[in-house]
Amino acid sequence: MNRLPTCRRSTLITFPRLRQQGSMLVMTLFVIIVLSFLGVTMVNLLSSSNQAVVYEVLGARAKMAAQSGVQRLLTTAFPLNASIADCSVTISSPAAFSSGSGLENCSYQATCTTTQVVKKNVNYNYYRFESTGVCQANDIWASRTFELDAFEER
Repeated sequence: MNRLPTCRRSTLITFPRLRQQGSMLVMTLFVIIVLSFLGVTMVNLLSSSNQAVVYEVLGARAKMAAQSGVQRLLTTAFPLNASIADCSVTISSPAAFSSGSGLENCSYQATCTTTQVVKKNVNYNYYRFESTGVCQANDIWASRTFELDAFEER
């Protein structure tokens, strides 16, 4: 009678299974750490984008304040139905300026200079208008400068 050889079951087969029991803990810790870093990164990105929006809005408001200063100087230098005046003045925003809607906590300081220029035996007035608008929100400040030049033949 031919007998088929029998295989003995090795006890080594059960060892790899016992050795793998701690690897699930390591994988879980790895996933938790990676997801934590991802979450912190997302919070930082959202925070920095919010800060960028604040700077952008304050910058736009400061630019509008500076333009308001130049416009006020222009109405002084070039009044309607009147002769053009020499402007060599510095003005600041009135107290009621920052109480209006849209330009809260904003101010401007505007200057105008007039220089007489002769070019090819023709006299000109060269006007330079410059205004700096400043806006504040808590501890964040934004400043923009607006400049305008004009020539007038005398």
